[in-house]
Order: sequence, then C-alpha cells, then structure tokens
Amino acid sequence: MFLPRRKSTVFALAGFVAFSLWYFNYVQPALTPLIPSRYSQEHSSQSQSIPAPDVPAPKPPPQTPIKDHETVPPPPPPPPPPSRDRVPELSLQAGKLSEHYPVKSLIPIPNGPSVEIPRIQHEFGTETQDEKAEREERLAMVKKSFVHSWQGYKKNAWKEDELLPIQGGYATTFGGWGATLVDSLDSLWIMGLKDDFEEAVNAVDEIDFSIAKLEELNLFETTIRYLGGFLGAYDISGEKYPILLNKAKEVGNLLYSAFDTPNRMPVTRWKWEAAKKGAKQEAHPNALLAEVGSLTLEFTRLAQLTNDAKFYDAIQRITNVLDESQNKTVLPGLWPVMMDAQHAKFDDVGFTLGGMADSTYEYLPKQHLLLGGLTQQYKKMYEATMAPITKHIFFRPMTPDNADILVSSGVRVNGNAEVIVPDFEGQHLGCFTGGMVGIGAKIFSRPDDLMTARRLVDGCVWAYNHTQTGIMPEIFTMVPCTDDACKWDEGRWLKFVAIKSHRIEGVPEGLSDEERGRWTAGMDRLPPGFSSIKDKRYILRPEAIESVFIFYRMTGEKKYQDAAWRMFTAIENYTRTEIANAAIDDVTSETPVRADRMESFWLAETLKYFYAIFAHPGVLDLDKYVLSKTRHSILATAKSNGHKPTAFEASNPVDVYRSHISELLAPVAGKPAKDIYDRLSWILPFDKGDLTLPVPSLRVPPKEARATAAEWGQKFPDSDLVEKPLASGTHLQFFFKPQPLLKVVVSSILQKKSLYGTNPKLGLRDESDPSKGRRRAIIDFSSPNIAKPFHAGHLRSTVIGGFLANLYEAAGWDVVRLNYLGDWGRQFGLLAIAFARFGSEEKLKKDPIGHLFDIYVEINNISRPEEQEIKRKKEEHAQVLTDGKDTADLEMQIQTLETKSVNEQARQYFKRMEDGDEAALATWRRFRELSIERYKKTYSRLNIRYDVYSGESTVEKERMDHAVKKLEETGLCEVSQGATVVDFTKNPKTAKLGKALVRKKDGTSLYLTRDVGEALKRVEVYQPDKLIYVVASQQDLHLAQLFKILELMGHPEVAEKCQHISFGMVQGMSSRKGTVKFLDDILRDVGEKMHEVMQKNQVKYGQVENPEQTADTLGITAVMVQDMAAGKLWVY
Repeated sequence: MFLPRRKSTVFALAGFVAFSLWYFNYVQPALTPLIPSRYSQEHSSQSQSIPAPDVPAPKPPPQTPIKDHETVPPPPPPPPPPSRDRVPELSLQAGKLSEHYPVKSLIPIPNGPSVEIPRIQHEFGTETQDEKAEREERLAMVKKSFVHSWQGYKKNAWKEDELLPIQGGYATTFGGWGATLVDSLDSLWIMGLKDDFEEAVNAVDEIDFSIAKLEELNLFETTIRYLGGFLGAYDISGEKYPILLNKAKEVGNLLYSAFDTPNRMPVTRWKWEAAKKGAKQEAHPNALLAEVGSLTLEFTRLAQLTNDAKFYDAIQRITNVLDESQNKTVLPGLWPVMMDAQHAKFDDVGFTLGGMADSTYEYLPKQHLLLGGLTQQYKKMYEATMAPITKHIFFRPMTPDNADILVSSGVRVNGNAEVIVPDFEGQHLGCFTGGMVGIGAKIFSRPDDLMTARRLVDGCVWAYNHTQTGIMPEIFTMVPCTDDACKWDEGRWLKFVAIKSHRIEGVPEGLSDEERGRWTAGMDRLPPGFSSIKDKRYILRPEAIESVFIFYRMTGEKKYQDAAWRMFTAIENYTRTEIANAAIDDVTSETPVRADRMESFWLAETLKYFYAIFAHPGVLDLDKYVLSKTRHSILATAKSNGHKPTAFEASNPVDVYRSHISELLAPVAGKPAKDIYDRLSWILPFDKGDLTLPVPSLRVPPKEARATAAEWGQKFPDSDLVEKPLASGTHLQFFFKPQPLLKVVVSSILQKKSLYGTNPKLGLRDESDPSKGRRRAIIDFSSPNIAKPFHAGHLRSTVIGGFLANLYEAAGWDVVRLNYLGDWGRQFGLLAIAFARFGSEEKLKKDPIGHLFDIYVEINNISRPEEQEIKRKKEEHAQVLTDGKDTADLEMQIQTLETKSVNEQARQYFKRMEDGDEAALATWRRFRELSIERYKKTYSRLNIRYDVYSGESTVEKERMDHAVKKLEETGLCEVSQGATVVDFTKNPKTAKLGKALVRKKDGTSLYLTRDVGEALKRVEVYQPDKLIYVVASQQDLHLAQLFKILELMGHPEVAEKCQHISFGMVQGMSSRKGTVKFLDDILRDVGEKMHEVMQKNQVKYGQVENPEQTADTLGITAVMVQDMAAGKLWVY
C-alpha cells in the first residue's frame, strides 16, 4: 500500500507555520507569494462561538462498537470491484506532454533481494476483555466522528476540494479536483466503510486532470494529496481497483512535466497550462525545501507499480543534489528552509524540522523502507542529520512539573555554524519528529534515539495537556533548560514571558520584568511553561496523534492510547459543528471561535491515526506499510546488500584500526564489514577500550546479544593491531596494541608535524585541477581603535578570528588576516584636542599608548558635562516651545554651548583631516604608527599574526563618494535634514533594518560609508571567496545594513560572500570613562599568579626550563579559555 514497509508517518505540511522569530524577521516577507495553503490557513469570515464544556474531556457514553474489518486480523477480502479498466484517452495518461530537456539516461529503479530491516512494531500480547471493550468503544467513537464529517462533505461539497464546515459549501484550494475525496480514500477502506469507498472510487473516475480551476498548481500539494491518495487507496485495497492506478499514472504524467527544466529540478509552483502548451520553464531560485525534497515516496511507488523508471529518475536526481550538498550548508548535515532550485544551491541560514522543511527529513527513513534497503543512501543521509538535529534543533523546555520532554524548534545560523541562534519555538506540525526519530531508531539500530523519540512524543502530549482546551496550539515558545536538572524557576519563566511579549499598548508602567511577565501571562492566558503562543489556533492537525500512534505501536504502552483518547475528546468537544468539524482560533480560550475551514487532512490523516491507535495492531502494521506525507499507506517492497566501508587512513590513522577490525569480524559475525565499520565508536573512559561495538546494533535480537558478543569475542582471530576483544554485556570492547599504535599514529604525527590533521585539498577551487588555485578568505578581526590600549573587550574578536584563520588554513584555504583599525573619525579629533591641551612629549615617548589613553579620558571628563548641559538646554527649549513662549534666548545659549564645546572642536579637527590638512594628518599618522607597534607586541603574546593592518583611513574618499553616488543613482538614498540616508523602512522586506546614515550634513563620511568602500576595495584587490567579519553583536544591525546596501547597489555577488561572525560583548569597558581593563595588565596578573602556583611545588618547578615564560603562557591560555568558556554569544 502506499506506505512503504513500515508505516512511517508521513506528515502534512499543514498550517501557516511561521517558522521562528528570526525566520519571520528575515524570510517571511519574501515568502508571502510562495506560501502554500497548507502552510497558510486563512480565518474564514464565518465563525461560531463555542461554549466551554462542563467537563474538559468527558468520556463518551458507552456505545456498541461499529464493526469493521479492522477489529480482527486479517481483514476479509473486499467485495469484487466494478470493472474500471477503462483508461481515459488523455495526453496526460498516455504520457505525451512535450519535453524540452529530456533525460538521456534514466536512473534505474533499485531492484534485488531485500536486506533484513529490524522490526518496528511491538509484539502485542492478548488483551483482556475489559481492555478490548474499552478499545473498541473508543474506536467506535472515532469512526462516528469520521462518518459525521464525511457525510457533511458528501452533502455540502461532494467532489470539491474542501468543505466549509459552518456555512456549508466548498472551497477550491487544490485544483478543484476533489482533494478531500481523493485524500480520504484509504481512510474509508481502513474504517470498513466499503460502500462509501465504492461510491468515492466511482466519483474519482470522473475527474478530468486535463483541466483545473487554478492557473498555478502546487506540485508538492498535488503530489501528496492526489498522487499519494490514489496510490495509498490502490495499495490498501489490495490492488483490486485498477482505475486508482490509472488515475495515479494520469496525475504522475501531469506532474512529471514540472521536472522538465534545464537541471531537472521541479517547478514547485507550476504554471501547468503553459507547460501543456509547450512553454519552456525553469525551477524557482526561491523554493521551499519541503516542496522540492518531499516527492520521493509517491513517485518511487508509482515507478514500482508501473515499472516506469522516469518517475524514480525524477526524484532520485533531487536526492542526489541533497546528498551532495548536505555537508556543505552553513549547518552541515541539515538543509535550510529556502533553497535555490534553479541552481541547486542551499545558501540560506534558517533551519528547522517544522513547516516548509519537515517532510524532506521525514521521508529519508521512509524511502529506505520503501526501497527495502536496496540503497544505503537514505540511511546515510538520515544519520548525518541526527547529530546536528539533536544538538541544535531539539531542546528541553522548563516546565512546572519538571517534565523530561523535548521540543523541536528552529535555528538561524550566522556564519559557518559559528553563531547558531535558536528560537526555542515549537510547532504543532513539528510533532511528527517523535515518530520519525522512533522509526529511525528502530530500522537503523540506533537504540539511544528511542529515548529522544519518547521525549519528543511526550513533549507534544504535554502541550496538549496544559492548555485550557486540552489542545496544542499551532506555534509557541518555551524556556530552555540551563542544566540537566532543569528545575522549574517561575521567575525565569516570567522574564521570558516579558521578553517574548509583543504587547505595547495597555502595559502598566513601572513594572519589573517579572511583574510584566505575570501581567502578560494573565492577559494572554499563558499556561505556565509557555513563554508565548504566537499562533493560538488549532486547524485539525494530525502530527501529534501521528507520533503518539507510532510510539504506541513501537512500545505497546497503553498510556499513549490514553493520551490519544484525551486528545480526541478535547478536539471533538471544541471543533464539532452541525455539518462536520472546524478549526478553532484560540486553544487558550474556554470559548474559542470556530473558523469555517476543514482541511482534507482531518479525514485523511488526523482521524485515520485516532482510529488506527484503537484498532487491532494489524491495521496499518508499521512493519508492512510506510505512511506518506499525507499518511497514505504504501506497501513496502524489496531490499538489498550492504557495501564495503570507506576509511580515511591518510588523514586519520585510527581508521586503519576500524577497517582492520571490520574485515576480521565480518566473517565471524556473518555481517557486512561496512555495517561493522559504521558501528565501531570511541568509548569513554579509556579503560573500557579504545573502540566499542554494540552487538544489538547489528540486528542481533536483544535476548541473544550477550551470548553473541561472547561468541564473537572468542572467535575473533589473532591480530597484530588489536588485542582479543572483551565481551562486556552486549558490547565488544577492542583495545589497541600499544606498539602498533605508536607506529601508526605517532609516526604519522612526527612525519607531518604541524600538518597533521590538515587537508589542503578542501581549499582547492577545483580538486581535479589544482592549477586553478585555492579559495581565499579575508578574515577581519580584532580591530581596536588607535591610540587606545588593547583591553579585555577586544579579546573575543581576536581569539575567534585567530581560530577561524587557523581553521581555514588547515582546510587548505588562502587566508588573509586583516586588522581593520578604528583609525578615523571624530574620536581622533577628540584625541588630538586632548593632546594639544594635556599632552607631554616625554610621557608619549615613555609610554605612548598609556599616555594617550590618560588624556583621552581627561578630555572626555570635560566633554561629558558639556554634552549634558547642551542636552538639558535642548529639553528646556522643547518645553518652552510647547508652552508657546519665546525661545530666542535659549537658542542663542544652545548655539554658544555647541560652538565652544569640545565635541564641536573635535568635529572641526576631523573635518580638517578629511579635507587633507597636512598638519592634522601628521599628528594622526604618528599616533597610528605608535599604536600599531604596541598592538603587535600584544598580538605576539597571544600567538596572533596579521597579514594586513588596514583601517578606516585607508578607504579613499573617491570610493566613498562613488558609493554614495551609486546609492543616489539607484534611488536607494535620500536627503533628510541635510544628511544622506538609506531608508530601508520603505520596503517591507527590509523594514527591520531601519534607516542608515551614509553621509553627515557637513559632508563628512561615516562608518557605513567607509565600510561600503572598503568591502568593494577588498574584492577588487584580493578577489576573495569569503569576506568574514568577526565583530561583536553590538554591530549586528550595522553589518546587516552594510550587506544589504552592497546587494542593492548592484553587487549581490559581494554581499553573498560576506559573513558576520557575531559574539557577545564584554560589558563595563568604556574608554571614555576609563573603566577598561587592559589586557596587558590582565595577562601580567594571571602570569604572576600562575608563577606563584608553580612555585608551591619546588620539585616540579625545578624541572621547568623557563618557569617565567611557562607561567606567562599558561596564564594567557587560562584567560583565553575562561573568556570563551561561557559561550561565544554570552554577554558578561
């Protein structure tokens, strides 16, 4: 049936699932014309108020169960179907649509003997009479609900896409071909409604897929609802209705034309009528990952049933692109939500398993099942996703009951996974992950993942249990745990509520964070644990019950049946209408309002899972079927052999041992060497072995694992590299022999020296042609201001940038280390004024940086009260003006204060510098050179070097003038109060960037102007592949504006190369106030302290060749480690 082998849960990409806070900010505006109805659910103008039930989830009165073929296995054979062998004479059915980019050689459908795949489903025992009675009673109630909605559809929207469950009538959302009709076919069969099934099959025979009511087809939605619907019904009904396969071929031939593009990537929003008329087409450069990567099951099953390889070829080309790119994204192992299908690129920085990405990941283990393991590609890709998913996507939230649960969220990546910003946002749609991880844990022998799956499922059940209606909201946020204990902290929760709140109006003044959070939680009806609920709707989604069903089938634990019953009764209480069931607007309200919308997945998926969890385990057997995206049941097919391990002895000598052990153990265990190799892993502590092999992971039954481990250990042949393995429970522990280890590993280290562990091939522009050179990265880091001491606030940028430079070099890149000094601007004018008043040549020669710092603080002590007085006078002026009184005297006072102020003198001095005044520039050059010499000594102590000391002063005025002129020519900037600004707020897509000042009203440049000119200069001079800015989070907006301006100026290729590595600030460092902690002083102090500690052990101290230098090195290391220990993004 249309559920490959194990009925994996394939989920609906339902609902307007706003991916995450950052995703809303950065991507959503660009997606507005792209979002499919399955992601974007509109509230209907028709609504109903729902009275709260007296009891939140009342138990329905006992009723006689509706008998059906699924209450006992196996189901009786269906009645003989009517003759439906007729094939419509349509070009779609015959596959005659013209092609502009035909495939010359089709990728064949995998074929061969299936490999053994571990069992998914629990072996259920015999239930008691009471258990059976309760189960069948619940089963009958679910079926009754389905019949109610189905009859409402038949009466009010027959053969149309969707029913309007409040006013009656229908909505055309998916071509007008009867989405609910086709989507519900296998549900009708599963629930034993054979007469309705026959009636529906007769109706689909009349569908004409050569015409549609929509000009543009959503390829993904059409595939999962129509193609999936037909294939699922064909499989589940025992292939007794040929018209269903004929219709599937009809749809398949239609959709296959969407792949007729130069790179064979599909057009996801397809102008199908134009294609039918012969128009050429290309894939979209802004496509949703799920819409491209979620076609595999349906097209593969169609290929298997028709033996037509073109359908498999179509999706396998997509898989190969995903496979090739998987470890090349900014978050290796995962693909971003948005992709450039036209060029097969994955450069976006938003990642989630929620809406718009979900089923791409979900289909990986399911496709492995459908293909019977004949290819290991999908297994490899799935396993490559799990580490980054577990590390970055899943999180444990803090809850009042200290529940051990997980929530699937999303992240935004700034840089090469150097800055990963989580949104801690859960989605109802994301609840499919529990089922996915559970299935992957079973079929790929990843037992540890079962606990992860359980915690994910429990997280969704928790979300249902803790709202006022007993129903989970669409989108919400929670507070992440900070430690393993994860104890509830109400104060911390309230602070998060305050932060997440978008309320502005009506908020009482003078509230603390906790008070604001408490007020917000009350106003928003937030149940404790939820820090915000961004979308309070429930749109009849299936994902939570899907994973509850799968985990129940995997474990046999009745508590998941009970959880499903609570969920069902709550949903039925609040969504039922006289006609069917409807979405509701607010799960936190005891009287939510119903929206006039019932998506087809209510009948096709949600009620199917509620039914299946109370049906006999033989119904939708997870070891027989795979569930597609819309939970259609596809019959699993054949499997295949493994392949030899791939080792990397040249770069990792320990792989010699893994390959060696795999080859020796394979004949003993009767298992492929590749499988053994993949499962050998490091073990801690080292007294337990160097490598360990979990025997159950090789599909050895748990009851036999101990004995098998002992047997394999005894039969393992003698080896020159490893000792005889030890059986420890169900594991085999391998110990390296010391002498061969020294020879293999240490000799490699000694031979390669500093090159050990590097791979210069990674940096080649073309590995097949080294003559094309290496890729180049410019890394801009540290960047202190001249004439100021290097203080602790500069350390993070310096350490991170130095590390990145070393890393890129180790990977074979050509790295340009660039220190872009703060050597230009009004602050230098301030320093020049200070030196003129307080400077001493004698002190400057003795301690140039220290002296300049002292006078800088002194001049600011004069400037600060002046500015405060000017501010006070301006506020007074504003009040007098408001009162309608004469302000002439105040204006004169303000003008006099400003003219005589130190800041005005500094501005005038800087204007002289920009105008080329040689006297002013001579002073500036002297201070700059003194600063660089001093910085070099500090960097040397940190083992940091630079290739270029650049700075704001090196940007020629012509470049800045050219940048401003270009902005003016393109209409990007305007004059505001005499100054030149770029107003991003005029475009909704860039409004978050605000307004950017590029030239002051006196004509002088600003940081942004110089940075634009400098970026273009770097590209011209160095021709880099990457421009990396290691700059504190304080400058996030500045750099975002810079990158966007470069793009809008007509340099998108430059903006694409730019990357901001952000990090948290070290607070409390103010040069003006003199509150900085100089790094030299810190390093001196820790070095002395380390030296003092070393001296406490005179025996060891005497063995150190140069104790002072050693103490200094250890102190420096301690400072660097301590600074980064709290996390790069943390502020302290």
